Amino acid sequence: MAAANAPITMKEVLTLPSIGINQQFITFTNVTMESDKYICVRETAPQNSVVIIDMNMPMQPLRRPITADSALMNPNSRILALKAQVPGTTQDHLQIFNIEAKAKLKSHQMPEQVSFWKWITPKMLGLVTQTSVYHWSIEGDSEPVKMFDRTANLANNQIINYKCSPNEKWLVLIGIAPGSPERPQLVKGNMQLFSVDQQRSQALEAHAASFAQFKVLGNENPSILISFASKSFNAGQITSKLHVIELGAQPGKPSFSKKQADLFFPPDFADDFPVAMQVSHKFNLIYVITKLGLLFVYDLETASAIYRNRISPDPIFLTSEASSVGGFYAINRRGQVLLATVNEATIIPFISGQLNNLELAVNLAKRGNLPGAENLVVQRFQELFAQTKYKEAAELAAESPQGILRTPDTVAKFQSVPVQAGQTPPLLQYFGTLLTRGKLNSYESLELSRLVVNQNKKNLLENWLAEDKLECSEELGDLVKTVDNDLALKIYIKARATPKVVAAFAERREFDKILIYSKQVGYTPDYMFLLQTILRTDPQGAVNFALMMSQMEGGCPVDYNTITDLFLQRNLIREATAFLLDVLKPNLPEHAFLQTKVLEINLVTFPNVADAILANGMFSHYDRPRVAQLCEKAGLYIQSLKHYSELPDIKRVIVNTHAIEPQALVEFFGTLSSEWAMECMKDLLLVNLRGNLQIIVQACKEYCEQLGVDSCIKLFEQFKSYEGLYFFLGSYLSMSEDPEIHFKYIEAAAKTGQIKEVERVTRESNFFDAEKAKTCLMEAKLPDARPLAYARLFNCRYVVERMDGDLWDKVLLEENEYRRQLIDQVVSTALPESKSPEQVSAAVKAFMTADLPHELIELLEKIVLQNSAFSGNFNLQNLLILTAIKADPSRVMDYINRLDNFDGPAVGDVAVDAQLYEEAFAIFKKFNLNVQAVNVLLDNVRSIERAVEFAFRVEEDSVWSQVAKAQLRDGLVSDAIESFIRADDATHFLEVIRATEDANVYDDLVKYLLMVRQKVKEPKVDSELIYAYAKIERLGEIEEFILMPNVANLQQVGDRLYDEALYEAAKIIYAFISNWGKLAVTLVKLQQFQGAVDAARKANSAKTWKEVCFACVDAEEFRLAQICGLNIIIQVDDLEEVSEYYQNRGCFNELISLMESGLGLERAHMGIFTELGVLYARYRYEKLMEHIKLFSTRLNIPKLIRACDEQQHWQELTYLYIQYDEFDNAATTVMNHSPEAWEHMQFKDIVAKVANVELYYKAVHFYLQEHPDIINDLLNVLALRLDHTRVVDIMRKAGQLRLIKPYMVAVQSNNVSAVNEALNEIYVEEEDYDRLRESIDLHDSFDQIGLAQKIEKHELVEMRRVAAYIYKKAGRWKQSIALSKKDNMYKDCMETASQSGDHDLAEQLLVYFIEQGKKECFATCLFVCYDLIRPDVALEHAWINNMLDFAFPYLLQFIREYSGKVDELIKDKLEAQKEVKAKEQEEKDVMSQQNMYAQLLPLALPAPPMPGMGGGPGMGGGYGPPPQMGGMPGMPPMPPYGMPPMGGY
Repeated sequence: MAAANAPITMKEVLTLPSIGINQQFITFTNVTMESDKYICVRETAPQNSVVIIDMNMPMQPLRRPITADSALMNPNSRILALKAQVPGTTQDHLQIFNIEAKAKLKSHQMPEQVSFWKWITPKMLGLVTQTSVYHWSIEGDSEPVKMFDRTANLANNQIINYKCSPNEKWLVLIGIAPGSPERPQLVKGNMQLFSVDQQRSQALEAHAASFAQFKVLGNENPSILISFASKSFNAGQITSKLHVIELGAQPGKPSFSKKQADLFFPPDFADDFPVAMQVSHKFNLIYVITKLGLLFVYDLETASAIYRNRISPDPIFLTSEASSVGGFYAINRRGQVLLATVNEATIIPFISGQLNNLELAVNLAKRGNLPGAENLVVQRFQELFAQTKYKEAAELAAESPQGILRTPDTVAKFQSVPVQAGQTPPLLQYFGTLLTRGKLNSYESLELSRLVVNQNKKNLLENWLAEDKLECSEELGDLVKTVDNDLALKIYIKARATPKVVAAFAERREFDKILIYSKQVGYTPDYMFLLQTILRTDPQGAVNFALMMSQMEGGCPVDYNTITDLFLQRNLIREATAFLLDVLKPNLPEHAFLQTKVLEINLVTFPNVADAILANGMFSHYDRPRVAQLCEKAGLYIQSLKHYSELPDIKRVIVNTHAIEPQALVEFFGTLSSEWAMECMKDLLLVNLRGNLQIIVQACKEYCEQLGVDSCIKLFEQFKSYEGLYFFLGSYLSMSEDPEIHFKYIEAAAKTGQIKEVERVTRESNFFDAEKAKTCLMEAKLPDARPLAYARLFNCRYVVERMDGDLWDKVLLEENEYRRQLIDQVVSTALPESKSPEQVSAAVKAFMTADLPHELIELLEKIVLQNSAFSGNFNLQNLLILTAIKADPSRVMDYINRLDNFDGPAVGDVAVDAQLYEEAFAIFKKFNLNVQAVNVLLDNVRSIERAVEFAFRVEEDSVWSQVAKAQLRDGLVSDAIESFIRADDATHFLEVIRATEDANVYDDLVKYLLMVRQKVKEPKVDSELIYAYAKIERLGEIEEFILMPNVANLQQVGDRLYDEALYEAAKIIYAFISNWGKLAVTLVKLQQFQGAVDAARKANSAKTWKEVCFACVDAEEFRLAQICGLNIIIQVDDLEEVSEYYQNRGCFNELISLMESGLGLERAHMGIFTELGVLYARYRYEKLMEHIKLFSTRLNIPKLIRACDEQQHWQELTYLYIQYDEFDNAATTVMNHSPEAWEHMQFKDIVAKVANVELYYKAVHFYLQEHPDIINDLLNVLALRLDHTRVVDIMRKAGQLRLIKPYMVAVQSNNVSAVNEALNEIYVEEEDYDRLRESIDLHDSFDQIGLAQKIEKHELVEMRRVAAYIYKKAGRWKQSIALSKKDNMYKDCMETASQSGDHDLAEQLLVYFIEQGKKECFATCLFVCYDLIRPDVALEHAWINNMLDFAFPYLLQFIREYSGKVDELIKDKLEAQKEVKAKEQEEKDVMSQQNMYAQLLPLALPAPPMPGMGGGPGMGGGYGPPPQMGGMPGMPPMPPYGMPPMGGY
């Protein structure tokens, strides 16, 4: 049977060798598989290890170095059980580990050896010793508990399985032993069944067993079944049985009937035996697996055989249930892990069709919800319904596979049944059955709910919904809404009827839930409608809803402006404002319009709100001119001022000082330019000088620096406001030394009568013009003259004391003839006597300004070097040295040595700038500014030697650091590193690293970096240290370093080492950071290919696998290359690259071996099969066809077609074309390359399927040329497709028409003219008149006259008869008769004449016979042409020619026929008379009843008999049949009353 149609499908999930498991460890003792989750393999070479294979990711096995005699993975979790024999004893040590937690759960030392163990549940281990069986729970601290002792039948048996029932009440132990002496090769199986409750055992013969649960009809509790298979040899007979029995039948409950069936082993498997049994709980199927790979499949309920096939060519030693798919896993000796599953699409048709077991097909389809039994189920349902077995029909519908009967039609069918009084309606029976089975579909839920709602039983609905018995739908919600809104909402939510859910929330005013729900289900409701709905009843709720919309992911679904308009349409200003203020908080440019809008609506309606918004400053993108206008209209003048940007607007608004808070207006002036501010101030003074003066004064005070003091003064003077001038200058006077300011203030104070202030200023101020002030005061006519006494004139001391720079400038002018005297006086007396540092400073400054350096030095020496009050003055000492540096450098060194209180760093810097490097060095050295000192030596003196010497003397880190940097700049890298180390300076490690790389002094760099990494934790430092170690080949230090805490970027370091070919160091790094990909390619560079493969396996990267693979190929390490290649070729995109690499290097055999190994991979794809085919085509042609046939469904056929075409493998190319349904190409290939590609049976199949009609005729030519002997076989295949006329033409032209005679005979039924004529031509040539006549009779499409003319002169009389026959068929009666006359074929003549229907022709023939003296023919012709010959003509010719005797039979016949006709006429007449009489009698009877005198009339007399009629004795009732006439000579005897049928010729 084709695999695609088999009820069980097999799939190779994995091969253990492909993941590195050695073949020697694929045994029963080394491999365990406790469930479909894990496979555990115990290895003993090259080292003891346990390999755990997770079936979810089988290509990533977990290998751990563990020594054990056995290892079992828990069926459900990552828990590993280990068993090992205690050395020197027969005891076993058991341990259980949690792999994920890396913790030991339990351990125990068994006093005896455990010969077999198994996880019987996820929490329990079964332990089998030589004598007993124990159970050991992994929970708590319990030790193994003894369950039972082994029975005698298991003595000396190898235990192969141990299982417990699902309720853990029954246990079964299975073992095998050598066979009987009569047949030792048949292994014996033994089983011990133990009841936990009864504590009893039963010994049975069985090789495999399994427990199952099964629900018997009428019993709500499942029954425990055991199924076991045995094969035994008794009395010379082999008996193979499967048994299914119930264990612990439940009293008073229906029980399972014991079943058994035969196991049919093929003859070649006579010594095979079951090794495993699995029960599919999903489909209730029993799988029996034998050692040699046979699979038996039985139905659990009936023990009916379903399927048998060999699933493995290698012995199977281990199986495990695949519960999720209802199949099982099997492992064979080759390491294949096979998965057997039910082919759900074909198993039911297989059982119903192949096995013809309809009941089993239906039950299995219902049980497993499988397709294929639809028609059977529907038919059975209809039968039950017709028999009014509604309950059974309901149960069948409820269990129908894939719910094929769970339809509205079924519901309608139950609804249509009349309800009988006192009985449950069939519809409710149906729904009740469905509810007990599970969940109703949407239509059923709706109909049942409609019944319940109509009966007002809402509580039933609630219960069913709570139990999830109903499928919710929008229609169901609509129905329930009529009785319960809350329940309807729950239904809508479950049914995902989102619009209805949203509407329900809206009705309940739970608007927040609308958004939450819509987000959860991805629904977009009509937010506008919802918002409008809320607005009508709850404005604040609408605000909250709008805000929630604004916070939705992806943005607000409704435009903010639209939402705002909805509020405004209902005059909800406050609500609109609240919404906008919240959503506009981010202050985004795109919200400019809305910012303007919220301000507009509030400036018009609630100006105070707008003012608060503006004051808050939360918006910055609105339309400022528009808002300014509205603010002005609303009386918010200060806001209007802030928003206007044109001076006329500002001047218009600013005059409303009565409505503007003064301080705000003052602050506003600070925002204007000085020009605009002055313009506005003028307007304010102009409008209301007295009222606005205070504001103007305050503004001038605040912003005098921006406005300019002179401008402010001019403003007040312009309006003659001395009061404003007085108040303004009063605040500024203390900060100014301007004589004009002081004078203006004195003048304003005098003008405004502020006498005391005038007196105070003239007394205390030193900055006004005394003469001018005196004149002003005299003009003011002050009542008090004391201010005049304070005016003083100039003198030398006055100049010093005045400290006026302008005054100093004036007196120190070179044009001043008294300058020298003034200088001498100042140097000698005025300054030395002064105690004011300010006076000294002013004088010194004046000297400096006048550019009198020598006089200044003279002055400073007088003050500083001689004991004066300012000898230790810091500034003066600085000035002295600085002046000397500028004017007399020769004095600088002396000043440095004599002075101590000057600014050493600053002066030193000046000295450096003046190129007085030694003086600068002396300064820095004197002030212990060693860094600056050494910098002078390094940067200016440029003497590294002196700098090093200085550094040794001072021994400061900072000094050494500067020296190091200088050395580094000069390329003295080693010296620089030593200096950096002395400086303990880690800050310049980047520069040091770069310099070291240039100088290649990595030994020194190591010492430096070791110092640096003690101070900084920089990845660069640690990375460079590793690199330096690598450069000096100190690999041991690298290993030690990376094991210690570090912050090196190991990946980058490794890559750098790799790039620079430092592969040994790179290997250490990559191995440490587990960068297996880079480690692999590094090991490749080191020619360590085995290690590279191991690393690549851990990396599991296609790029890595390729690099290692290609390197191994180049190194001719083909075994390792194959390991790599297997991991590459599973990637479709990389397969071709690998193939090309191998082929380019001529490694064809190795590449083929790689691809062949790849076929067994779990992830083997079409590309592998195809590429292998291409390789076979190129390099190993003999294996190509086998490969194509085995894997035709997994090949990229177009690609392989190109390869076969290229390599000219025509037979394989043809096969591929066939598989690809390219029958035209296949046929063309066969015909073009027939020596290699042609095979008759195959070509017939091909040519029958071609699409190009011309290929049919090309095939005819091909067979005509090369295989003419079987051309008819080809033609018969194509008969329905060929143009027969064209075929005949082809063969006629080839002169081989007779060759296709069988074909033409076969197709002649089509009545094709060319075929008919060709065959007739052949029959004529072959003188086969029988076939010719048959052909003419059956097929009339040919040139009849032409054929007749051709053969009417044929030498064979029979052929001439055929010609006459043709003429007859053509209606040429005379020609036919004439031709027959020539050959004396009188019978033919008579038949022709009879068929012609021509009286004259028949009578002419009669005359011919008379003329020829053919009396017998004359008599015969009378009968043959009986209907055509007139009696008088016949009697006349007979009488004249003395042939009355020969005409007499004809005459008798005529008379008999004639008299018969007369009798019929008489009979008809009599019957008519009787009817008339009867009718008359009836009328008379009627009349007699009506006539009261009818009885007085005499009776009618009977009529007298007619002569010759009636029944006198001896009178016949007509003519009798004439006696049968004897035959005349030459004539056959004739039956009475008829003419004999014409015989053959």
